[in-house]
Amino acid sequence: MAARSPVVGVDACLAGWVATVLDRDDARIETHRDFAAVADTYADAERILVDIPIGLPTTSRRRCDEDASNLLGCRGISVFYPPSAAAIDCDDYETASETHRDDVGHGLSRQAFYIGAKIREVASVVGDDYDGRIREAHPELCFAALNRQPIAYAKSSARGRRLRRSLLADALDGAEDAYEQAREDYPLSDAGRDDLLDSMVLAVAAAGKAVAGGPLTTVPADPDADEPRIYYPPFEVV
Repeated sequence: MAARSPVVGVDACLAGWVATVLDRDDARIETHRDFAAVADTYADAERILVDIPIGLPTTSRRRCDEDASNLLGCRGISVFYPPSAAAIDCDDYETASETHRDDVGHGLSRQAFYIGAKIREVASVVGDDYDGRIREAHPELCFAALNRQPIAYAKSSARGRRLRRSLLADALDGAEDAYEQAREDYPLSDAGRDDLLDSMVLAVAAAGKAVAGGPLTTVPADPDADEPRIYYPPFEVV
């Protein structure tokens, strides 16, 4: 199914942001220094899915993260619980973790702390619009939809990377060419292999190319109007 207008999958990377663009089934991968440039460059995109939290917790963990972790089972470890709204502005990890624990009752992972700047970048563009043109998604939920179940192997492993590349190749013509071209264009110090794969699967999901097809669904399944949510292609484990 060809997208009527471009769709984009975006992941954070060392160079800034890596974006996979699908335009009438033509796939290309590009990098941008900041998220505002992503939004401006793809202003004509029908949908942009980004792997970054949109909307932060205040008094408890976000339901979308808890539900995503449960849905992913063995890959639930790939879900990072973002800093609380108060902790996001702390300058050091120890203060942020203490503030986060006071707010939501849990410690803050270092991985979540170090994506704080990326979270702020996206927030400056999107605000608290959870179901607009730019939406939060999670790559492992999208890969699970392609695989009809969560993938047990981490994408950092050779086996996990091979499986994800195979799933992408089955779902999208030109996926291998786009991946290999990006590997030539961008050194690992700019965009890692994982970053490329994540942006690609988000674009596939945005285009409705996952196994079940149709509209994206969310965790939680019943979000309140002002509640963060994570979009993903619906799937049933077989």
